[in-house]
Amino acid sequence: MVMSLRWTALSASVRGASHEQGGSGNQDAVRLKDPFGSDDVLLLAVADGHGSARSFRSALGSAMAAECALIELRRFTRRLGPHAPLSRVRQQAKTRWPKQLLAAWKSAVRTHLAAHPFSEMDFAAFPDAPPKIVPGRDLPITAYLAYGATLLTVAITPRYILYSQLGDGDILTVQADGTVARPLPRRHEFMANQTVSLCSYHAPEEFQIRVDALRGAVPALIMLSTDGYANCFGDDEGFFKVGSDFLTYMRTQGTAFVRQKLESWLRQSSHDGSGDDITVGLAARANVLPVSSRPGAPEYVPETGGA
Repeated sequence: MVMSLRWTALSASVRGASHEQGGSGNQDAVRLKDPFGSDDVLLLAVADGHGSARSFRSALGSAMAAECALIELRRFTRRLGPHAPLSRVRQQAKTRWPKQLLAAWKSAVRTHLAAHPFSEMDFAAFPDAPPKIVPGRDLPITAYLAYGATLLTVAITPRYILYSQLGDGDILTVQADGTVARPLPRRHEFMANQTVSLCSYHAPEEFQIRVDALRGAVPALIMLSTDGYANCFGDDEGFFKVGSDFLTYMRTQGTAFVRQKLESWLRQSSHDGSGDDITVGLAARANVLPVSSRPGAPEYVPETGGA
């Protein structure tokens, strides 16, 4: 039986402590769309720009990735319609969604590059001359590498949840009893700062996709985060506790409290841990939250001096 559930989302993104010291900007991006009604879709996208010498426009690339993801996810769910068999949703999610997203992101890169061509100085880290837009010809991979970013997304419809991941970063699900898991397996080859991304040659085949029906053990909370967050912890046990703690705070203090505190929590984690940019997106099932935190209800305002 299909479950009628309401969801709400919130997010925060902070510049890493080491980036603040070095004067570099935040390479992460996050975009979200809350559902407007019981039949609408919640969309959440978190992107992480590479931030290397060769990915000198990755802050723009990650913002483009997150924005394109919301547009293309919305189109994807609308084209399938509300009654498509889940077998078709899964098949389309694995074959069409990555190609649609990559085409949109590459188009955004080309549009930006046409307006802001590379200079010789921009391309100093490459042995080749700066690539230029040539009508009818795709750009070389070096042009896309300049905007390189990884991407995490979730789309929650009234019938299913679509998880998608390209490259490093983490998606966690938290059940109502606090149990935390990864809906997608962690790819160990992404360690040591090596990861596939939107600019990779075989990006369409590298997407990890999962579609779960909204029945049975539906998560109470879904967390998307760039790898700078998990890297603050020595193991999964410590990192997973963050997911269950977020759910506890939402239940006991309300979403306004978490929204108010989230940025400072992430900044402290970066300072004490990885030093990297940290971005988090949270999607919470409304019926596990206090009444004051449910969609359409007045926001909870914590007392002065609260935890």
